[in-house]
Amino acid sequence: MKPLSRGARHTLTLAISTVVIGVSYYFFIRLTGLSLGCFFRQTTGYKCAGCGTTHMFLNLFQLKFKDAFMCNPVVFFLWPVIGFEALFVTYLGGSDKDVPKWNLAIIYMMFAIMMIFGIIRNIGIFDLNI
Repeated sequence: MKPLSRGARHTLTLAISTVVIGVSYYFFIRLTGLSLGCFFRQTTGYKCAGCGTTHMFLNLFQLKFKDAFMCNPVVFFLWPVIGFEALFVTYLGGSDKDVPKWNLAIIYMMFAIMMIFGIIRNIGIFDLNI
C-alpha cells in the first residue's frame, strides 16, 4: 500500500478530528444540556449568520430534517460544501499547492451568502425560532 501524501494526512487528521469533536460535543450537550452560546449574539443581541447551527446539528443527529432546516436554512444547505472546502483547502495546504481561482470564487460566494443571510434574518424577513 502506497503511503499517504502530506496533504492527504493533514486532510484525514482534520476530518477525523472534526468528527470526534463534533460527536463528543453532541453527547456533552445531550448529557448536560450545556452548550456554547454565540458570542456575537450575546454581545450585540443580533443573530449571526451561523446562529442555530448547533441546534441544526442536534436535529440532524435525530433525523429531524425539517427542524434542522428551520434552525438555519442557509447553513443546512451549505455545511456539506463548507466541509468539503475545509478538507480541500487543508489538502492543498499540506501539499504546498495554491488554491485554484474557481475554488476561491466558491469560498467568496459562500461568505457573501452567509453575510446576506445574517443581515436579512436580523431585519425580520426570516423569523426563525432558535
